[in-house]
Amino acid sequence: MKSKKAGIIFGLIAVGIIMAAVVKNSGGQQVEVVKAVRGTFTLAVEEAGYVQAVDDYEVQAVQAARVAELLVDAGDTVEAGETLMRLSSPELTAETASVRSQLAGTEAELQTAMLSVDSLRLELEQAQNDLKRKEALLKSGALAQAEYDRAELQTAILEKSLAQKEASADGLNNQAASLGQKLNSLEEKAGELQVSSPATGIILDLPVKAGQVVAAGIPLAQIGSDSRLEVKTELLSDEIRRVKTGQTTGITAPVLGDEVLTGRVGKVYPRAYERTSALGVSQRRVPVIINLDRSSNLQPGYEVRVAIETLRKEGVILLPRESVRLTEDGQYRVLVVTAGRVKERLIQVGEKNQQWVEVLQGIKAGEIALRDGSRELEPGSRVKAVTGEQKND
Repeated sequence: MKSKKAGIIFGLIAVGIIMAAVVKNSGGQQVEVVKAVRGTFTLAVEEAGYVQAVDDYEVQAVQAARVAELLVDAGDTVEAGETLMRLSSPELTAETASVRSQLAGTEAELQTAMLSVDSLRLELEQAQNDLKRKEALLKSGALAQAEYDRAELQTAILEKSLAQKEASADGLNNQAASLGQKLNSLEEKAGELQVSSPATGIILDLPVKAGQVVAAGIPLAQIGSDSRLEVKTELLSDEIRRVKTGQTTGITAPVLGDEVLTGRVGKVYPRAYERTSALGVSQRRVPVIINLDRSSNLQPGYEVRVAIETLRKEGVILLPRESVRLTEDGQYRVLVVTAGRVKERLIQVGEKNQQWVEVLQGIKAGEIALRDGSRELEPGSRVKAVTGEQKND
């Protein structure tokens, strides 16, 4: 029995020796490695945004009215001056008709008054001439004083009547001028009931319907330029410290496919606004405008993904982020492979993003490190290094 157990133990030891020899002859356990490279490191702030027109016009109702007829739809391209809709206002129509009627009546009265003034002027001129003639006769003794006095009284009566008629005509003239100005104002208002486009562009929004009653100041249409587009995004206030005007920005969207558009940060708003996220979380966000180098097939209102490049370092040594491990004592380490063996090496790191770590000290370009820096391998362990492509094969 004892000899049987001893045989089993001896067999297990032999298997272990054979397996160790196999591992040794095969170059150690297989590990995936990466090479430290010298390249460009970038940091970017990413956020969703939406496309909007650079020249955006909002057309508002300038008076209370009813939408009588819509002549365009959202998405239509319109020319400057093109009629978008017609409004109606029964009150304005009735008031305009009333003022026009008053003006016509006043002008008729004024015409009659002017005829009376002209007639009285002729009578007064004749009476004044007759009075001068009688004055000469009175001085020569050929005319009685009483007859001269009657002629003088008649002249005075005509002068007073003419002055009254002229005052009345002036009043009617002023009234007609006032009614004329009022009519012009009402006709201008009537002209505003025909709503026209202030610029050539695309109808971005048409928030009213036919038959709807609108008050002054209510938006009727929003029009955007069809040639100049920009992107607006809102960044968390904690992220805005790195963002500055002029920074390069990448724009992606499903509608663009694999195409990546470029742009520049054109404007960073001076203050943050409180926004509620889709999860109901209150956040402080700062609006940022991106000027597009070109818009491709983007249209106003499209949602896009914005990546603002906030930092760029050329010619730095880079390792994948998963290759670098933070130890319990707060130091960064990598597992370097030299001559088929693993060595732990402490490094000094700089900037980090989601993919790469900038290595300041501790490793040189071209040196090999384990891709998975969290692996537990004894220093000096023999390994068989393969690249990711080799391993996949």
